[in-house]
Amino acid sequence: GSIPKEQINCKFTSSSFDLTISNFNGKNYRLLKDNLDKEIEAEKSKCVVKANKIIIKLAKVKSEYGSYDSWTDLSSKKSKASKVSKSKDPSSSIMDLMKDMYDSGDDNMKKMIGETMMKQREGKLDKGGMAGMGGLDDLGDI
Repeated sequence: GSIPKEQINCKFTSSSFDLTISNFNGKNYRLLKDNLDKEIEAEKSKCVVKANKIIIKLAKVKSEYGSYDSWTDLSSKKSKASKVSKSKDPSSSIMDLMKDMYDSGDDNMKKMIGETMMKQREGKLDKGGMAGMGGLDDLGDI
């Protein structure tokens, strides 16, 4: 079936899109993605209406090096708040990385990270030098 373009509306922001379809077979529909994985250019993004489908084209923002980032997911797995805090505090990036590894890892990964954190808390890990590198931390004397 065909639907008049006037009944279809799509609003874009730098991190979201909101597609609404009014009065389609007596019902209203909405597709809202408000936590996109990467930023988009709202002005260049568009909604194309075809006979039996609606195509949403999201214009990627160029990265700082002039290329486009690759998207593996449409929506970000992180909350909007953690995206904002990540840009504010660079020292927390290691903890975020470890948390992501733990959350997305298999059972062995979770076990290894958990054991390492427990040993660290108990003081069983080497405090100085490179842990597990058996004496290589003396190379500074050469």
